[in-house]
Amino acid sequence: MSNFVSRSTDSLIELFIKGNKPEKSVKDPNLRRKYAYLEAYVSIVGNLLLAIVKVFMGLMLNSISLLADAAHTASDVMTSIVVLLGFKLSSSPADDKHPYGHGRIEFIATLIIAMMLLAVGFEFGKSSYARLLSNTSVKGSYIVALAMVLGAVFKEWMARFSVDLGNRTNASALVADAWHHRTDGIASVLVAIAIVASQFGYYKVDAVFGLLVSALIVYTGICIALDAVSKLIGEMPDEDELKSIENIVLSVSGVFGVHKVNIHSYGCHKEISLHVEVDKGFSLVEAHDISEQVEREIEASISCKATVHVEPYAFE
Repeated sequence: MSNFVSRSTDSLIELFIKGNKPEKSVKDPNLRRKYAYLEAYVSIVGNLLLAIVKVFMGLMLNSISLLADAAHTASDVMTSIVVLLGFKLSSSPADDKHPYGHGRIEFIATLIIAMMLLAVGFEFGKSSYARLLSNTSVKGSYIVALAMVLGAVFKEWMARFSVDLGNRTNASALVADAWHHRTDGIASVLVAIAIVASQFGYYKVDAVFGLLVSALIVYTGICIALDAVSKLIGEMPDEDELKSIENIVLSVSGVFGVHKVNIHSYGCHKEISLHVEVDKGFSLVEAHDISEQVEREIEASISCKATVHVEPYAFE
């Protein structure tokens, strides 16, 4: 399925982002924003259609788990709107109060998505519990169950599509939106099972699976919220990123060592500071030229502003 998702992603990029060939790693802020908009628009259209179908079927069968799933799908529309607004605001240029730009609004958008998931999960958890106590009758339908499974397959494609674009743009908000899609797909499968069980008179299965769906939504919301908060606070970069920067620095002639690498992430923009070691016999001008070359090499490879501090290297 991965190859199919990648090909379909490329096709949608070529169709809706005119004049740009699909890229596996997007660093240009304007193009990155267009990729995010594409993910949001596809999500909005797909989820609106699915939510309408699920509400109709849920009312027809009197199924709380199906209505909960419909609300989950509808909330995906709101999260996609948050993605749109988040990327729109995060692209605002730097100003006096925000000299590093507004990129961290992406992380705030991710946190808002998580909060929306938690609200939906808790609300339908209460409704499902009430249904469990009352043992409300639910109509069964093999056709509706099949429709839910097909909807789950479509939601899994949407999740992988969002992850693909999120990886290409290094955007946590898109990956968070993907998890919203995936939990909705899993919920649809559980609802399909509950509907089949109702066909045989096991009505409480619908309420129990409604609780399971709610718990899944809440768990996903908590995980996404913790990740967003961690990024807002400022977390350590991963080892691969550090190693990549070190390799870039050490490839510059005259550099013998690198340490104290600090990376501050502001969405797609990063502020990087580091110390490099050069021959202690170099003049101040020579050491300064090397530091500037290191900065240029890093900035050419990463969307960032690099600041280099030079230290003397003593040969033993």
